[in-house]
Amino acid sequence: PFDPQSTPVKRTALGRCNHESAFHTLAKDGRVVIYTGDDARFEYLYKFVSRDPWNPRDRTANRDLLDHGTLYVGKFNDDGSGEWRALVHGKNGLTSDHGFADQAEVVIHAKEAGEQAGGTKMDRPEWIVIHPVTGEVYASLTNNSHRGLPNKPARDAANPVDKNIHGQIVRWREAGGDAASTKFSWDLFVIAGDPGHPDASQRGNIRGDAFGCPDTLRFAPDGMLWIGTDTSTPGRDVY
Repeated sequence: PFDPQSTPVKRTALGRCNHESAFHTLAKDGRVVIYTGDDARFEYLYKFVSRDPWNPRDRTANRDLLDHGTLYVGKFNDDGSGEWRALVHGKNGLTSDHGFADQAEVVIHAKEAGEQAGGTKMDRPEWIVIHPVTGEVYASLTNNSHRGLPNKPARDAANPVDKNIHGQIVRWREAGGDAASTKFSWDLFVIAGDPGHPDASQRGNIRGDAFGCPDTLRFAPDGMLWIGTDTSTPGRDVY
């Protein structure tokens, strides 16, 4: 925006997918970290860590920070632990034998790379935000009505509802409080939907007014989380 002659630049190193949002922060050593989600059924949460640190005194030095770094896919284990698996050619099965000739093919085919690396298939990742006080990371998973259907992925700890029409919000804490860490712990902040739903498999655990399909997220400076919902289908049992 400071150069009227500039043109848009694809930041393919962040992975090619259905990016719903991108939230940035700094690692303890000053490198830039970008969290992003792929807004599609059974897709992934990603993290990009730049190779070089941000320079607060030289804007020009920062122009290409997002072109060089490591892209990771999130693996949410059932025991509440998690790991960021590097999407780097030659690691985690990302080899020519599995259809990835080089790093360019890894990031261009990020969806396939995330699957090969063993990322957790999520219920439509949307917005990602960081708590301004605790540093916890929150991600909205808006819904996934195909979860648990025949020939579709079954529910898991991070995506615990079959035929999930209400969605949930997952949060995690990076190991050591460092956004560049490759380990984290996680839990479900909320499962959306009506806690009084007659079908026990569809009940949310909200303490307060019921809502469904969390989408946009934003923290106020004092830590209050604002949640925007995304549902418009008439006749559906959503809140």
